[in-house]
Amino acid sequence: MPFKIKEFQIEEEISLENIAGAYYRIHRINQNISLSFLANKIHMNKGFLSELENGKRHFPAGVTKQLNEALNICFDDNKKLYDQARNYLIKIFDNFFLERDQMINTIYENFNEVEEEIKTSYGFFVYLIIKLFYCLRLKRNDEKVFRIKEILDTNLRCLQKDEQAIYYSLLGIFYKRKTVTNEYALNCFLKSNSICISGSVTNAMNSFQLISVYSELNQPIIAYRACIECRNLLQIHHNYNRLVALDLFESAVLINLRLFNEAKEKLLKILSSTDDKFLNKYTDRIYHSLAWNALLSENYEECIHYTKEAKIKNDLSPDLCYFIPFSLFKLNRFSEALNECNKEKKGNTDFYIPFLESIKARIKGEKEEFENNILIYYKQLLLNRIYEDIPFVQRYILDFYEETNETDLKIKTYKEMFLYYENKLNEKTSFLLI
Repeated sequence: MPFKIKEFQIEEEISLENIAGAYYRIHRINQNISLSFLANKIHMNKGFLSELENGKRHFPAGVTKQLNEALNICFDDNKKLYDQARNYLIKIFDNFFLERDQMINTIYENFNEVEEEIKTSYGFFVYLIIKLFYCLRLKRNDEKVFRIKEILDTNLRCLQKDEQAIYYSLLGIFYKRKTVTNEYALNCFLKSNSICISGSVTNAMNSFQLISVYSELNQPIIAYRACIECRNLLQIHHNYNRLVALDLFESAVLINLRLFNEAKEKLLKILSSTDDKFLNKYTDRIYHSLAWNALLSENYEECIHYTKEAKIKNDLSPDLCYFIPFSLFKLNRFSEALNECNKEKKGNTDFYIPFLESIKARIKGEKEEFENNILIYYKQLLLNRIYEDIPFVQRYILDFYEETNETDLKIKTYKEMFLYYENKLNEKTSFLLI
């Protein structure tokens, strides 16, 4: 009797032979067993075994038993396990989109009870996506993420389109963690959108994530357009929690576009709704954005006020460290600014210390010390592709060279600004870092 694979078809282009064949190939390779050695061991033609592993042949009767014994594994051909794996994956991703962490934990508890069965069945590759999510969101294990990615990338033919779309969406979220890998994140989200159904949960999730990616890649106009598109998708899926976050993203984009009044108005409108317990978790971020908006629009007293409010609301963002010192410096309250710089340096990350040192040097009139520290900080921003902060620092540098009346360096800074707005600025093209 032929192997049961012939009875099932998942999609027209994906058969269960693909999954079974790839499953056996992975276990063979993991055990450092060559194709020739395994073929000889089970008395099979090497070419035929290769075609089995690549999903090009139906499994003859008895071959799975031979392979299981030869590789000391047990592949379960019960298709219900595959359906069960898909059900878990879709439920986890849907609840992730809706930000229902407690529900996700409950689903995982149930999944753990059948995990061993699913990972030795047709559900193996879906199981890997579920584990990818676990390592990405719950356990934070980057090494395991890359190991899973390596397997899935070489076996995409074993995944349905919706499974691939979720996989790429999760990869995008993984790469989005660091600004230096935002280009990878962008490619993953766009790839996922090209595969998934328009208007689906996956499509909505990608659209939501793309807003911050475009913004951080210095494409605020595209980011603003993404806000508009995403709002409609979130409303379709009644995702009111992410709608609040979307308002915050939109405010950040407005700030990047230097529409400061519009951004402030939107942020204060969100803040007026925070009596609702549903919105309280965003209060610190709202005050942070109001402080940043005030800093860029040169409303320094306002910046100090909102920064203090953000800290009261337990905003632990490290960049807050320079908001008050810089504002005090611009208000000519130099003694207070120096004290704040020294206070903020204690326990802060090395990343922002050069900026704090530049403020101190500027107050003390130490030109060389100022230039050394501000260029260290500026280079860090470029290397880490933190483009949102670049115009602010460029203005700060320009202000110094205007004060010291250094024409050549002012021209260099203007050239730097031009490169930024042309999206051509990086650590290699920078005039200031030459």
